[in-house]
Amino acid sequence: MSLTSNIFGQTDLADPSRLTAEEITASVVDVYRELATRVDLRPGPDVDGLFDRLVRLVVTAPADAVPAVLEDVEIKELAPRLRALCGRGESELELTWANRVVAGPSPRDELARFPYTANYRQLSRMEIGILASALPRRVRSLAFVGSGPLPLSSLHLAHDLDVHVDNLDRDPVALQAGARVAAALGYDALCFREADVLDADLSGYDVVVLAALVGDTAAEKRRIMAHLAASMRPGAILLARSARGLRTLLYPPIDRTALDGFEPLTEVHPVNDVINSVILARAGG
Repeated sequence: MSLTSNIFGQTDLADPSRLTAEEITASVVDVYRELATRVDLRPGPDVDGLFDRLVRLVVTAPADAVPAVLEDVEIKELAPRLRALCGRGESELELTWANRVVAGPSPRDELARFPYTANYRQLSRMEIGILASALPRRVRSLAFVGSGPLPLSSLHLAHDLDVHVDNLDRDPVALQAGARVAAALGYDALCFREADVLDADLSGYDVVVLAALVGDTAAEKRRIMAHLAASMRPGAILLARSARGLRTLLYPPIDRTALDGFEPLTEVHPVNDVINSVILARAGG
């Protein structure tokens, strides 16, 4: 999945597009400190407000302020911990809504109430369009690595591409939640398998999608990409979610040097409220 937020209707916060690098840095540090003091990151007014504030900062900050923010010593030090907090928050958000969808009298109606449904739909449409530009034929098999508790992206891919999707996740709680959601919504084109990406055989897939939260650090991302290059069959397509600019405070980026063994095809960096960049590459390059 992907952390997004429909925060642009808010009026109680200063407009980040008018903030200086020093003001943005101070605001990010303030949000980090608030989140770091919380044991519970399940969704609620306070937690939601902090993550909304953070997303607004990274999405709308002026471009000329970004380098100075990222080079700030305190930001460099806290960035890995902030990404970890964002990952925890996203997992809690998805798990809460997965349970709501499964328990609701109408799972589809409950899913429609998920506040970020439109954002995930926008991301999936972008990714499907990118895939269509690189694939000469219909996708026959797709693996989604790191599908999480609320596999909205997998649902969209299965429906729009008319393809069976194997969902892999090393977290059994997330995997079981995702399977319950798919069953409640009546999707039988998805299966769920507990697996660590570094142990997974991905040679049988036309497309492998790598979720943004798979791999916490640059070194971990390189290890994962090296395994994918060795495990995927030549000619198969990798769609990896990454991040650029201040969005790297939410998700770890994939450095282009990690693409050894792949032929880079496309790299897309959204400028709207979609957070993730998308890297498309062909195995065996």
